[in-house]
Amino acid sequence: MVGKNKDQAVSAGRGVAYIAAAKMYFMLAGAAIEFILPRLLGRFVFGAYGFVAQAVSSVNNVLVTGTIQAVSRYTTADVTRADDVKATGLKMHLFVGLPIALVFGALAPLWAYLAHDSSKTGPLALSAAIACGYAFYSVLVGSANGIRAFHKQAGLDVTFATLRATAILGAAALGLGVYGAIGGWVAAVAVILVVASAWIGLPRGASAGTARPMASFLGGVATYLVVMNLIMSVDQFLLKRLCAEWYLNHGEAMADAARLADGQVGYYRAVQNLARLPYQLILAIAFVIFPLVSGATFAADHERTKRYIRTTMRYSLIVAGALGIVLVANPGPMLGVPYKPDFAEAGAPALVALALGHVAFALFSIAGTILNSAGRTRDAIAVAVAMLLFLSFGLFLLIPRFEPGSEMLLACGAVTATAMGLGAIASAFMLKARLGAFLSPLTAVRVLAALAVAVAVGRMIPTMGKLGTLLEAAACGMSYLGTLVVTGELSRADIEAALRERKA
Repeated sequence: MVGKNKDQAVSAGRGVAYIAAAKMYFMLAGAAIEFILPRLLGRFVFGAYGFVAQAVSSVNNVLVTGTIQAVSRYTTADVTRADDVKATGLKMHLFVGLPIALVFGALAPLWAYLAHDSSKTGPLALSAAIACGYAFYSVLVGSANGIRAFHKQAGLDVTFATLRATAILGAAALGLGVYGAIGGWVAAVAVILVVASAWIGLPRGASAGTARPMASFLGGVATYLVVMNLIMSVDQFLLKRLCAEWYLNHGEAMADAARLADGQVGYYRAVQNLARLPYQLILAIAFVIFPLVSGATFAADHERTKRYIRTTMRYSLIVAGALGIVLVANPGPMLGVPYKPDFAEAGAPALVALALGHVAFALFSIAGTILNSAGRTRDAIAVAVAMLLFLSFGLFLLIPRFEPGSEMLLACGAVTATAMGLGAIASAFMLKARLGAFLSPLTAVRVLAALAVAVAVGRMIPTMGKLGTLLEAAACGMSYLGTLVVTGELSRADIEAALRERKA
């Protein structure tokens, strides 16, 4: 038993290392897209691209994450039937993923109408092909995750990130605009689907069972994921609509109001790109913890489940806090590193709010993943729906009260961050009540103290150019980690464990 647990720990450590490295590369490739596109397209076209990309991602992310979890869960239950599960997943998306993509594309005129911008109809319709390709691709990724072939999952992440960045930026550099950028994304999805089929393998000779149980699980998880993705996108959607209405109410024509609103979305998307870094890195932990908690709950091993939860939440908070604090300490200069000065001037106040909010959102996301993997999907959905309702109401109430610019962006970011913080607190209570574990209050206090020290350090150091900003960020990060060591939150045992996993 001891040997088996040790093997599982080593496997988990390798999985975190593989996927964390791949997610880091994916983040860097995504950052390259988001940092370079404004220079190639300009703020207004970048905002238009951002609106379409966020819209399709709201569908895309649900299909990808839900399918990976569904296929991984059924594969984990009996790894000897991995090919049969894979065949069942591909069969499922003939009746789930494909129709959803077709409906999304067919309703493109409606989505454009709701945004007060008819020019978005064509790009939104084209983007439906992205959702369709992702649905089938995610079956293959979920199979790799379920058999713990994390190196293959990581390899596909790296390959796709490269293809996507190259295609989107290449099309933009050729002057093809929003259609070109979205078309490049479609081409990248088509190529990665072929690559994944060859590397993971199609289920030749396997027997596809009834897709109903897997589709049912996907439906339950998808309900939660739909709400999660609305939480991540509703601020941008409502900013686009309500900002356009502000311009309409102040005498602008419809086309001009839509374009000016795209400009505000461009600013806000730049802020989101940096603020989401803590959450995006924590996704690596989510992909690894899901099969581990699923296995523990299948075996009714409550103590092992609690141990996974406490360890995962602790390290998630520490890592998310480290990334978030370098953004909060000096938001304007940090925005000024990848973007032009007008982005930094308009978005700095909103970045403070959103960066802190996404530290909380990272914990909320991991808690939801754990609840889903333990079969507590309804509880995860209940917390997420309450968070979405609070967020939507707050955005409708506050955004129209402010003039476009830094004030409106701050209002949008502050409401979003508040909702994320409340969601993290609610998920903590839910996880503790259902599974008996969450996060030590002492850990939370120590991390908050470390965050305060890092902010103080960042505010004391004068900013001197882009290189100076990066050095200052490093100093903030080191002061954050140093405080955790001094307070005893990070110990020699933690460092030695990390080194052992790296060597393994």
